Amino acid sequence: MKFTGKKILTSLIGAAALCVTAVSAQTLSSNSTGTNNGFYYTFWKDSGSASMTLQAGGRYTSQWTSNTNNWVGGKGWNPGSSSRVLSYSGNYGVSNSQNSYLAFYGWTRSPLIEYYIIESYGSYNPASCSGGTDYGSFTSDGATYNVRRCLRTQQPSIDGTQTFYQYFSVRNPKKGFGNISGTITFANHVNFWASKGLNLGSHNYQVLATEGYQSTGSSDITVSAGNSGGGSGGGSSSSAASGSKTIVVRARGVAGGESISLKVNNTVVRTWTLTTTMTNYSVTTSLAGGSLVEYTNDSGNRDVQVDYISVNGSVRQSEAQTYNTGVYQNGACGGGNGMSEWLHCNGAIVYGNL
Repeated sequence: MKFTGKKILTSLIGAAALCVTAVSAQTLSSNSTGTNNGFYYTFWKDSGSASMTLQAGGRYTSQWTSNTNNWVGGKGWNPGSSSRVLSYSGNYGVSNSQNSYLAFYGWTRSPLIEYYIIESYGSYNPASCSGGTDYGSFTSDGATYNVRRCLRTQQPSIDGTQTFYQYFSVRNPKKGFGNISGTITFANHVNFWASKGLNLGSHNYQVLATEGYQSTGSSDITVSAGNSGGGSGGGSSSSAASGSKTIVVRARGVAGGESISLKVNNTVVRTWTLTTTMTNYSVTTSLAGGSLVEYTNDSGNRDVQVDYISVNGSVRQSEAQTYNTGVYQNGACGGGNGMSEWLHCNGAIVYGNL
């Protein structure tokens, strides 16, 4: 069958790609910072067997066991930026019984602040830190984040042992485990924190980090720079004419080279050629009416995964849509209930009126 054959071939291609990547990989088992393939990295632990391997681009892998007290590491940027938009994807190999975070993580000076945008976590929710202060919640990137400030007294920091505040934005509900992806618009967090008097200082590093505390787990994460107004698909982050809306399509191809089009009111607004990395493609339009994402050049090994579309920041998940004519179900293209983020054949996911 077409779907089965493509899955097998995709697995073989993925295995070959991993073999190529491993040639230039660098494994860290002691505390280190630096740059790798255009990204800043940090790796820190206080004891134990935790290690992190630097892969191609913004990808890193990690593994740790319970003989590690505390460790944290990841890839990102130095210096950081309050206007950073980033995307991430990969695998978060933890469970609810393990104490771990997957987070956008960084530091500032003057004031000395350690901050976390927590996307997923295991057994411990940092929004329950002892003696902390809650500052309410807000919505960003299609999710609600609960905000809490915690005080760390004479603890390790980028400036040695210090007393400092931690700021937490904790996604609610948290993302799960296993395959994981998302987008973080950091300015939304910075602005909400500032509205509550939780100000940042001068940026040091910021990374998409994995952290573990007296637990066991692994991660395989790729981080990339996003753009709330354009990304790889063009468009503008500035306000357009009155009545316009910014639409973001988050998608990737299995083989690369897949072509998708965003249609509004049966009019093609923009066409993009996909890579194999989950990416935000953005466009601004004043059109109103029914919207859909259409896959147009299926052949051979190609498939498309559309995570979601967002309209002026309001997210519509693809697997929540009942109309999908490109998913392969019940032995046929478009067969079944259609609720899927996959387009295995030429067809479209329909998201309703804008």
